[in-house]
Amino acid sequence: MRYVHFILVLAVILCAATTSCKKVLEVENFGFFTENDILKTEADAANLLLGAYSELTNANSYTLFNQVYWNIFDLDHDHTTGSSWLFGNLGSGNYMDFWGMNRMWDGPFKVVQRTNKVIIKVPSMNIDEAVKANVLGEAHALRAWAYFVLVQIYGPLPLRTTIMEDDPNVNVPRASVGDVYRLIVRDLRTAIPLLAAKGNSLAGGTGRIHKAAAQSLLAKVFLTMASGAQKGVPISVRGGKDNAVYNYTQNGVAGYEDFNSNDYFKKARDLADSVITGKGGGGAYSLISPISDVFTKAQINGSEAIWYLPFKDGSDHWNQLNMYFSACSPVRGYGGWIYLTNHFYASYEEQDHRVLKLIYHTNFFTQYDFPYASPAFYPNDKAKYGNYKAMVTLPDGTKKEQEAAYTNKASTTKYSDVSHFDSNNSDATFYLIRFSDVLLMFAEADNEINPGSAVALQRLNKVRERSKATPAPAMNQTDFRSFVMEERARELAMESNRRFDLIRRGIFLQVMNQLDIDQENNIKRRSEKHLLFPIPITELNGNKSLKQNPGW
Repeated sequence: MRYVHFILVLAVILCAATTSCKKVLEVENFGFFTENDILKTEADAANLLLGAYSELTNANSYTLFNQVYWNIFDLDHDHTTGSSWLFGNLGSGNYMDFWGMNRMWDGPFKVVQRTNKVIIKVPSMNIDEAVKANVLGEAHALRAWAYFVLVQIYGPLPLRTTIMEDDPNVNVPRASVGDVYRLIVRDLRTAIPLLAAKGNSLAGGTGRIHKAAAQSLLAKVFLTMASGAQKGVPISVRGGKDNAVYNYTQNGVAGYEDFNSNDYFKKARDLADSVITGKGGGGAYSLISPISDVFTKAQINGSEAIWYLPFKDGSDHWNQLNMYFSACSPVRGYGGWIYLTNHFYASYEEQDHRVLKLIYHTNFFTQYDFPYASPAFYPNDKAKYGNYKAMVTLPDGTKKEQEAAYTNKASTTKYSDVSHFDSNNSDATFYLIRFSDVLLMFAEADNEINPGSAVALQRLNKVRERSKATPAPAMNQTDFRSFVMEERARELAMESNRRFDLIRRGIFLQVMNQLDIDQENNIKRRSEKHLLFPIPITELNGNKSLKQNPGW
């Protein structure tokens, strides 16, 4: 038996700002099939599936993870800030003016279209049944992921489960949020028994979905349904300009009213537990210590990696994660344009390795700004983490150790371990699901159905202790709910989770409006219309059954 493994070729296309580039790249063919092609071999099935995966990261266009996904989900929340050229549109609530907004609709629906073809075409192929099962499992899970992203940001959706070429009806009405979630759950429940575990010879290559990834994704789906259905429960969040603790009441999420919150919290807890204990058959996972190692090239496929997108280093495929989030050189003279807000930076304990090891606290200078002015300490004119020195290159080419100046840009180092510091070609890894995320999902869900749970506290503290943070004490249900929400923010910072968490907890508007305007004068104020994204005008024109989301 032969099974074709492929490595996803990931690319992020370079623009000097968040505007579309004029240059069109010539890239390799990703193996798409036309209706005239005959699918015969395992290689054909694998390449058909590759067509669906390629929409995540294809180098020939601004696909989802070529800026669009992480621009949208890491600019539009309370814990990030940056210059107005980057945050002036999307980061200030002007969704319609963001160049990539249409891609957030188009991209996942292209994944849906291509996985539909796999799900319909592959069952009749005369290939090894185990290979066939795994391909179908990946397709069902990938379609579920696409619809899961879409339903959280657009609400009711047109459900398409046929091959577009075979279905002439373009005027598909929006199905209810409940119906969309039913398809998501059905797809993932179909996928899990079909998928091989990570490391199994049947499992796909890097960047592919395997059994534990599908289980973890379904746990997150259940957690989202459960928390979105909660209404009227209290939760506290630290924030605002004064970095105070504010008490909110969850509003609930529109369309989630019929979900049984307790039932879905139980389902989320049990699935997360099956991944943590390995009882679900998805393989063994654990936290990597120290936490800074998680984001190194050596640990791309390590014990904490559940689902991730490994980018390829090379001149033909661009990746801007390093440039936008971290810096494009070890002396950090350029880049790091997305950074932590002051109040979020201050939420970490000083000994916490997630701030000590995963955040730049200084702006190392290059030859372009030598000599430098007096250092400006961060935050509030206080050097929180000691003194730093850097080797700088002078205009004559000589090197000299120089004091490094502090800045108010607390950028993450999560995307800084790259083969080349060329900002166009980094091979930084983007995690969609890490093992620590699953531990925190369990803790959150278990607390909702079993207040005072010792296991929930133990798994929460497993995450904190790995980073040398003070173990959390026993808490009542409300305090634990609030604590785990903020722990998710600290643990998963700059990994595109915060906005989803605020939305599903029904507190996005309260938290953003409490901050109002951040330290860079970006507008964080939001209104009801910002709970859902605008549907692209082209889609409204093409599908006459659709109506625009309220306020857009």
